[in-house]
Amino acid sequence: MQMQKTLRFLAILLAAQLLLALGLNLGGPRLAAHPGDAPLLDLAGRAVDRITLEGGEGKSLSLSKTSDGWVLPAQDDFPADADKVTRLLERLQGLRHGLPVATSSSALKRFKVAEDDFERRIRLAAGDDIVATLYVGTSPGVRRGHLRRDGDDAVYALEFASYDVPLKREDWEDKAILALPREEIATIQVADLTLRPQGDTGWAAQGLADNEALDIEAAGELADKLAELRIGAVLGREKQADYALDKPVLQLTVTRKGGESIDYQLGKRDHDYVLKASSREEYFRLPGYTGDALVEAAGRDRLVAVKADGDAENPPEAASAN
Repeated sequence: MQMQKTLRFLAILLAAQLLLALGLNLGGPRLAAHPGDAPLLDLAGRAVDRITLEGGEGKSLSLSKTSDGWVLPAQDDFPADADKVTRLLERLQGLRHGLPVATSSSALKRFKVAEDDFERRIRLAAGDDIVATLYVGTSPGVRRGHLRRDGDDAVYALEFASYDVPLKREDWEDKAILALPREEIATIQVADLTLRPQGDTGWAAQGLADNEALDIEAAGELADKLAELRIGAVLGREKQADYALDKPVLQLTVTRKGGESIDYQLGKRDHDYVLKASSREEYFRLPGYTGDALVEAAGRDRLVAVKADGDAENPPEAASAN
């Protein structure tokens, strides 16, 4: 009798072990289907030319690659920040599987990487083909997010989070669209002055009175402000009454080497500025500190130094050409 009980117990134990082994065999391939260093997204040899970012409440943003570079189609193909788009693609290509934190379909909603419940959905396309779809969900830690590739229930915790793919258009705009390389500036006309570079660091001016001289350092700072100009956001192509451009606080013209002239008008609002450049159809918002610095740098009292009585020569930091 005791022997039969022992045999029965061993048979049950063996059956349990077989069931466990079967379960592991069924689940094992999903856990170990990908080597830890294998790319999460297979983009090898695929020339991605369209990126679609989606979030909750129907929010979405698209980026497309044209012959002129990456653009925002919903914004009349305004240029996107090419470096930012390139960094995004490089980060996506660099994602590796590692070990999944979950593999059950029930975990997808918990980590917000389900088809109908996600923080971000990223679709990469090449031509008419969807190359890859990635779901980005909750964050398990700083600069980390739960990620799932479409078609796979495995969820990974990797160094990529939803804030790495913002949905605001202004976060993807080319902020340096109006920046003008200093070496391309031939003249700057502001107020009654015409500033012209001389040599590598010198400047001369037309429009000075006999007792005035150009502050060379100030002229260089104005050129730097134009060379480093960065917009805050694109406001659109339609002029609005609150842009305050009927009475601009600053007007200047830059002539580039080669002859092209660009007119700038700057309107002051309560907390920021609106900039219109003749080289673009759009109106741009400038942050308050950017507009303040540009207005100050272009001020005549900032650019011009008054000679002391009896001073026959220009001050050490000034020069003029009348």
